[in-house]
Order: sequence, then C-alpha cells, then structure tokens
Amino acid sequence: MTSPLPLEPTDVALSDRVTLLAGEARGKYPDGNTVLVAGSEGVVLIDPSLTVHRRGGGPCAVDRILVSHAHEDHMSGISAVIRRSNTTGSVSGALSDGTTIHAHDDDLHCVRDIDELLTSYDMGERETEEWGATLVADFHLDGWPQAEGFADGDVFDLGDIGVTVMHLPGHTRGHSAFLIEPGGVAFVGDVDLSSFGPYYGDHWSELDDFVASIARVRELDMHQYVTFHHKGVIQGRVEFIRQLDAFASVIDRRDERLLTLLETPKTRDELAAAGIIYRPGALPPGWGISVERRSIDMHLARLIRNGLAIEHEGRFSTT
Repeated sequence: MTSPLPLEPTDVALSDRVTLLAGEARGKYPDGNTVLVAGSEGVVLIDPSLTVHRRGGGPCAVDRILVSHAHEDHMSGISAVIRRSNTTGSVSGALSDGTTIHAHDDDLHCVRDIDELLTSYDMGERETEEWGATLVADFHLDGWPQAEGFADGDVFDLGDIGVTVMHLPGHTRGHSAFLIEPGGVAFVGDVDLSSFGPYYGDHWSELDDFVASIARVRELDMHQYVTFHHKGVIQGRVEFIRQLDAFASVIDRRDERLLTLLETPKTRDELAAAGIIYRPGALPPGWGISVERRSIDMHLARLIRNGLAIEHEGRFSTT
C-alpha cells in the first residue's frame, strides 16, 4: 500500500492516489498546478511548477516526471524534484535508478536543450537573449538531455493506477493531457479555460491544431478535470464542457474582430497594433508583439483559406 503523503494545507486530495499541489494564486502564471499520482508500484509527478521548486520538490520522491509540454512554467520544478528523489525513497517504495523525465516526442528537443526551447518562442535577438537569462534565473531550467519521449496513447503503469497520454497539439506541437484511471481525473494542461482564451503564439504553435484538440478533449467523460493555470479542479463533465465552450469561443471572437477591422484594408502592423490577442495597452513587453503578430498571421491564413479575406499588395481586407 502507498504510504500517507506529507501534504501542505493548500494541497487537494482528488482521490486516495491523486493529489493536486496547488500553485500560488490558483496557478496563475508564472506558477501552476501540479498533479502527483502515487501508485503501488511507482510515483508520477505531472508538470512540476514554481511552487514545487519552492517547496523543495514536493511531498515525496518520484519515479517519473511527466511534462505536458515544453514551456518554462511547466518545467521549473524539475531540478528540485530530481534532487529530492536522489536523497529520499519513493512513497511507493519502488524508486528506480533515478527519476526519469518524459515529454511528447514533438516537444522533446525543447525539454532536452534550452537553446531549442528559445528557438520555439520565435523572438527577436535581444528578446531571446534576455528571455534565456530569465529561464535560468527565474525558472531554474537546465535542459535535460536524458529526457525520454512518449506518444499519444502511451500508458504509465503504476500498479493500481495508470496515466494515459492524450496528445492535444496546438498550444505547442507536443502539448498533451494525462488521463488518470481509476478515479476519472484528466489533467488537461494549458487547455486552461482562462478568459484570455487559447494561446497559440509561439513558432511551433498551430491554431487549427488547437481547434481540433478542443474538439477531441470535449469528448472526454471524466469525474474531475485539472488545468495547470487559473481554474484548478473542475468537477464533472457538464461544467467542464460549459467552460471549455466559453474558452473556445474566444477564437471566434478574434476572427470577428479581425473581419471588422478588415472592412477597410489594413497592413500586418496596423492589425498588430489593434489589440486582437492582447487588449490595447496590455501587450507584454519584449515578446508580446511577436505573439500578437504570429497569432494574427494564423487567423489571417485561416480567413483567406475560407474565402473571407484577401491579401493585395501587403494589405488585407474582407472579400
């Protein structure tokens, strides 16, 4: 049997095997909500956050770290988890020869190498240099060349409980959810149900993939859904679908905003200045403009494919 875990007051037991390690401010970025799965034959930690780093690696040693996708906030506790696991025994008593790190094959290169991660953000030269320093100083990233890949449908068997990978690309190419059974818990990562809406602003993000992933995750029928940011735990499918549909509707509102602006021809720079993704005045310094432009480019490409917009001599307009 699994031993009792030494928990913090903010931790939430989702079942006798699954625990939410809640991030500060309900997991608001740069923090997030981590999930611990303690089975009879192993312990898995999903997306170790800054809170996990601050608490020295969580409530116990773990056998495997699962990374839902290669973004800084989802990996910031990895080094602390490994240090703890090297000095203490797994709560299951089944600790192998060191903690292994796992990410989807499509994101694996960015988990292994910080330079690859920086490339994925698609920033300017100065912003890339500054952000690289931030990843090391504030998010404690090293790059983990020993990390191993997984694919859609792979199962991590912990004896009396299992964790199944569900590939949900769009936010990144490898973004994945994890389905924990028995118990009916789905960790859906950065399908975070925030009022900001879906984020697909990096070099390796894709709007159409995100739309397809939302449709796929909508078919899940679980008891509890866990987001890395903001919402935390959503009880039951009915409430999850209500919030998921509201989250997805932000994409349509961005299309509608663009079409209104394109009633008179606009350049890319004029559209980026209009505040379609980030509200006017709320653009994050440094990398925000690259996110705005790339996201708008994906919307424009989709509108053009659907016959709703055209490009002529560097200007875009409705048809």
